[in-house]
Amino acid sequence: MTVYNRFYGDPKIKVTDSGASMTFKGGQPVMDQGLENAVIISLFTKPGFWGNDLIREQSQKIGSKYERQRTIIDVQTINDVRDDAKNALKWMRDKNVASKIDIAATNPYNDQIQTAIKIYLPGQDAQELLFFKNGINWINQALNPAYERIE
Repeated sequence: MTVYNRFYGDPKIKVTDSGASMTFKGGQPVMDQGLENAVIISLFTKPGFWGNDLIREQSQKIGSKYERQRTIIDVQTINDVRDDAKNALKWMRDKNVASKIDIAATNPYNDQIQTAIKIYLPGQDAQELLFFKNGINWINQALNPAYERIE
C-alpha cells in the first residue's frame, strides 16, 4: 500500500479569480498526486508551448485553446469553451487515465462561464473540478494584454 503525504507528488496549484495559488505548510508546498495539476496544465497551457519543441511525438505535445480570448459570451462561446476543454482533456481517455470525462459549460451570470469537469478514474469515485471565467476579464485582457504591460 502506498502512503501519500503532503510531500508526495507535484506542488498543488489551485486556480483562483486572480490567477493561481499554492499552499505551504512548514515551508513546504502541499503536494497533489496528479489529477488537478494534470487538468490545469492540460487546460491552461497554450498552443505553441516551448516544451513541445523537445517532444517528437505529435500526440504527446500539449496546448489548449481553452483560455483563448473571448469578448462576448453567447451560446457559441459556451459551446466553444466546452469543446476546448474536451479537446484538452482527450489525452486522459486515450491514455486510460480516466474511464469517463463529463464536461458541462454553463453561463450562471451574464458575464461568467463556469466549466464543471467530472473525471471518473478507473476503479475510483468521480472527482469534480470547477473553473470560472469572468467575461469582463476576457474583454480587459483583449484590450490590454499582459505582455504589453511588461517593461
